[in-house]
Amino acid sequence: MPHVPDSSIQAWVAKAENTGLFTGEGFSENVLQHSAVKSLLYPLSVQKNNQAVYALLKMNGQNIMGIFGNKHTGVGFEGTERNISPDLYAFFCPLTHKNAVLIRKTLPFTAPSLIAGTKATIGLGDRLGIAGPGHIRMVRGHSAAPVLAQQSIRETDLTQRTYEDVLDSSTWAVFQEGYTGPWGADGDHIKTEERVRKILKVGFTMITADVSDHLKNEISVMTETEILNVYKGLDEDYRKRIEKKYLPVELELDIGESIAFSNLDLARISLTYKEAIEHAERLYNAAVDEKGEDAFDFELSVDESSAPTSPQAHLFIANEICEANIKVSSVAPRFVGEFQKAIDYIGDLDAFKRSFRTHAALARYFGYKISVHSGSDKFSVFPVIGELSRGRFHIKTSGTNWLEAVKVIARKDPGLYRELHRKALLTFDRATKYYHVTTNIKKVPDLSTLRDGQLHELFNNPDARQLIHITYGEILSDPLFKERFFYSIEKHIEEYWKSLEAHVGRHLDLLGV
Repeated sequence: MPHVPDSSIQAWVAKAENTGLFTGEGFSENVLQHSAVKSLLYPLSVQKNNQAVYALLKMNGQNIMGIFGNKHTGVGFEGTERNISPDLYAFFCPLTHKNAVLIRKTLPFTAPSLIAGTKATIGLGDRLGIAGPGHIRMVRGHSAAPVLAQQSIRETDLTQRTYEDVLDSSTWAVFQEGYTGPWGADGDHIKTEERVRKILKVGFTMITADVSDHLKNEISVMTETEILNVYKGLDEDYRKRIEKKYLPVELELDIGESIAFSNLDLARISLTYKEAIEHAERLYNAAVDEKGEDAFDFELSVDESSAPTSPQAHLFIANEICEANIKVSSVAPRFVGEFQKAIDYIGDLDAFKRSFRTHAALARYFGYKISVHSGSDKFSVFPVIGELSRGRFHIKTSGTNWLEAVKVIARKDPGLYRELHRKALLTFDRATKYYHVTTNIKKVPDLSTLRDGQLHELFNNPDARQLIHITYGEILSDPLFKERFFYSIEKHIEEYWKSLEAHVGRHLDLLGV
């Protein structure tokens, strides 16, 4: 357990006594606004509960939870006890996992909740575990609910983090900012039943089921004759059921369009998605076994297929998950065009608008949100998404939050950035096995041609953005780079939070929420 040094506690208590924090007016609004008090704690974190006061303290360069009350107030928490006066005891608690678990029980707003009922939601992947305060300040000016804890297995593996750490980081950010609104915790792109159970056991409230390994993408390149022949090999009862259900059906949507199936459509789509839907059912049932019905949000992701999701495929998927009694809060199709990491949309905007309009109408018909993955920096399509979804959507971001941190490094610590950039160039090829990008390294300016004051301009270059984006694992897995990176960004943490507030806030501005 991390230890809070006695000398640090003594120095903090002495300063606090001089500010009047422990007097009759202690922790009042007037006292908390004093600059001397703000140097000792985060005023928004102060919470009063059962005759005790909880606050996030600033102590010798690190954050510590303080609990103030009677001698029983801090029972169960890890930390150091101090008797401040005959009637006042203080407990100085490091930000450990055990303390995070306890504070979630003591102050329920610091625990994630279900957000499926919220009209607009945004996933805010935080690979560094320090972006939360910036994200919270950003959403306070908008009507979208945040998913503050959102990480995929790929991300946790590459950053060498645990799901406990991801959730705890969000809890402490919520505590620091005194954020009492709803927020979610999403185990992103989860593929196995074992992982579903583990993540829900940790305390996550949302599962994004990734069934991409069970999609039969090879069907898309077969001839009509080949598809129909393979289709005949499916179970006869299954074929009879879906033919009865889909071939006579023409679904009218609220946008004046209708969707119908040909024999070939049904054969192709059922062959492509049948096993994926069966796996989604297994993942969903694992979640029900762990948490119970209606105790979690469940998103189905089919966005990593080899071809865009057709309206017929979306309708088939939605109907079949209803048939399997899977209650989804959102579905992520693969849209036309390309949603590459941390750069704007690539493709025909009119084609996207036509396609998205239909997908959003299908989501409305079935009662779930349309979900957009790789949503970082898709500024050209955000107005379309906001308008055509009628403000009901879930959008996922992650890479842009990492890039904003590196951009701060480029501005404030150019020497470190130059080393980091060279590391990214050396490891780029290895990193491409994790992400699909079309980066042209030759279009990334040579650092020798740039002055220190120009380095931040690299983040206006799509190829440079993707270079830095996909190599985060290579950079953060190097112990020396990781230590220097965190040392530098912590020195400029307020600037980082302000940059997130502005940059990610622009996402929600354009989405109209």
